[in-house]
Amino acid sequence: MMRVIWSVVASLALVGCASVPAVPVPAPVKVAVAVGCLGEIPARPINTFNRGIYPGDSAAAKAALIDAAAWEGYALSLEVAQAGCEKKPRAPMQ
Repeated sequence: MMRVIWSVVASLALVGCASVPAVPVPAPVKVAVAVGCLGEIPARPINTFNRGIYPGDSAAAKAALIDAAAWEGYALSLEVAQAGCEKKPRAPMQ
């Protein structure tokens, strides 16, 4: 009789362990972070070099120098606009 009671208790204990729900794992949530910038994005410069008929060596060299200066100014303007943006730390991914 004692053997039957212990077998019933053991089987109920095993059934109870099998029916315990698993702990749900939280899903990662991506949240958009607002970033405020002080300036607007500058307009891209228009190249004067390689437009139309080849003007000759000296004129082409002058056009290339003008384009290089314009792109350098554009890069500087982009750096200034980016420096004005707030940098907020992101939440670590889990």
